[in-house]
Amino acid sequence: MHIAIDDTHSSNGPDLSDYVTSRRRTCVAVLFDDSEVEHIRAQLRAGLAEIRNITQARVDEFHFAEIYNKRGAWKGLQDDLNLKIFSCFAYLYQCYRWPVIIQTVDERTIKDLKGLQRKLNFEGLNPYNLGDLSLALLALRIRARLKNSTEPLTIIVDETPLRKPGSPFGKELFRDWATPINGYYASSRTEELLQIADFLAFCINRTTHLSMKTPRTDIDNWFLGLATKMRINSNELIATSTDLSFTVKEFDEWHRQYRRRWGIPD
Repeated sequence: MHIAIDDTHSSNGPDLSDYVTSRRRTCVAVLFDDSEVEHIRAQLRAGLAEIRNITQARVDEFHFAEIYNKRGAWKGLQDDLNLKIFSCFAYLYQCYRWPVIIQTVDERTIKDLKGLQRKLNFEGLNPYNLGDLSLALLALRIRARLKNSTEPLTIIVDETPLRKPGSPFGKELFRDWATPINGYYASSRTEELLQIADFLAFCINRTTHLSMKTPRTDIDNWFLGLATKMRINSNELIATSTDLSFTVKEFDEWHRQYRRRWGIPD
C-alpha cells in the first residue's frame, strides 16, 4: 500500500464558527493500492503535458490552490478552465474513491485532549506546532487502521521547509511493524500521488471555508456541489441533508451534535 499525505490550513481571519477556528491545521492521507500507483503517476504526467500543450503554460504540477485562484504558473488560464480541471479530478476520484483519513487540530483539540502535547513527541515533530501535531495524530491513526495489514507500506509526506525531499519518516513510529515500510518526505513536483492528496486536502478545506461564508456565490455553490458528489470515502466526514442556503448557525449545530454523539462537552 502507498499512502500520500498533504497538509492544508485556513487563511487568517475572524472566527465565524464556534467549532472551526482560523488557526486549524489539517493533514489528509490518501490510501492507494500498490497495483494502481504507476498507472496513476503516468496519467497525471500525461494530463499535465496536455495542459501545457493546450495553454502553453509552464506548469510542472497540479497545485490546486493555485489552479482554483489562477495564481503562479496557472495565472494565465482562460475562462473556466480551472474549474474544468477540478471537474476532471472530481470525476477521477469518483472512479477510484480512494480511502481518505483526515486529521484536523486547533486550540479546541488541545483543550479536548488534555496532556496530548506532552505525549506526542516523536519523528522529530514539534507537538506544540499545530501542523506537526496534526501529522503526528494522523500517523497514529494510520498505524491503528493498518495494524493487521500484511502488505508492505510506503508513506510519502509532502515536504516542508524543515523536512526536505528524501528525509525519512516513520522509522520511530513504525519501528516494530510486521511488514517492510518505507517512509519519506517528497516534493509534489516529482510525486504525483501527493498531487492527488493536494486535491483532496484543498476540497476538504475549501468546503469547510465555504460552509462559513455568507453570502456564497454561484461558483461557491458549484464547488460545494462538486465536493458533495465526490462522496469522499472517509470515516471523518459525516453526511447530512440540507440546502445551499444553510448558515454558520446550522454548520455549528452539526458539529455540536457530532460532539455530543461522542460524549465531548460543548
